[in-house]
Amino acid sequence: MQRFIQFLVLCFSVLSFQAMAAKDEPLILVIPADVKEDYEVYIDGRDPLKMTEYHGDGARRDVVEVVLVQQALRLGGYDGPLRFITADSHARIVKQILGGRAVMSGNSIWLDLLTSHDGLLYVSEPIIETGQFEAGLYTIESNKTALQARQLDEVRSLTAVSSKAWIKDWQTLNAMKMKKLINTVKWSSMVKMVNIGRADFLLAPFQPTDDMSFEPEGVKLIPIPNVKIGLQGSRHFAISKRHPQGHAVAKALDKGLLIMKEQGIIQKGYEDSGFFNTKVKDWTRLP
Repeated sequence: MQRFIQFLVLCFSVLSFQAMAAKDEPLILVIPADVKEDYEVYIDGRDPLKMTEYHGDGARRDVVEVVLVQQALRLGGYDGPLRFITADSHARIVKQILGGRAVMSGNSIWLDLLTSHDGLLYVSEPIIETGQFEAGLYTIESNKTALQARQLDEVRSLTAVSSKAWIKDWQTLNAMKMKKLINTVKWSSMVKMVNIGRADFLLAPFQPTDDMSFEPEGVKLIPIPNVKIGLQGSRHFAISKRHPQGHAVAKALDKGLLIMKEQGIIQKGYEDSGFFNTKVKDWTRLP
């Protein structure tokens, strides 16, 4: 009897997807505006569903996740169209999903932030497991004081910039007892503050370039060598329970993610993007 019920659920999910695809109604995923902009540069005419290498201009964790989530949905049984909309903050991304305008997030979100919405969200299998998330302390090449920091006390004496909305980053920096921690909402503002010397560093995933540098807002940032930060927790995709396709999407996504984990696709995507970076394997992990 239980197997028969499971069979009916699977059939319903497949029929729901087929009906939607027949009507050419795309699933709507919501991502940050800067991720969409970099994704369009990164994809450069390639078919995301056929990608097996994840290098390229604009490659970073957030951007590669947009490819991985599309591949997971396809492997899980969804073969209809997708459309991406943007929101300029985490709160607005979650609001779009909670309201059902978007069926899901196109980027992963910390689990802690998804379990506080009174059961209005489906939470996917983790795409980033607890203990896997590491970030660099990024600064400009001319900030010699920051680049010479090696011990926790030396890092504490620097000025960091982050956002209270980025709860894990903010909690981690607070736990380090930084001498000064500046709060700002926009990523572009963080970059500007580091560039003009108001802040010494910001947190960012490691990059796939040879020196792990990147150039947000036209500013070259490099990691302070030999130190890194570990952010605790797992990251997942949020799926709307109010969206008519929410349940079917959650099932398809989980199925696809599990297949991709078994095949090493997620590991490769994060390695190619520089997020899982062997160059920092022996760096000191703070705090």
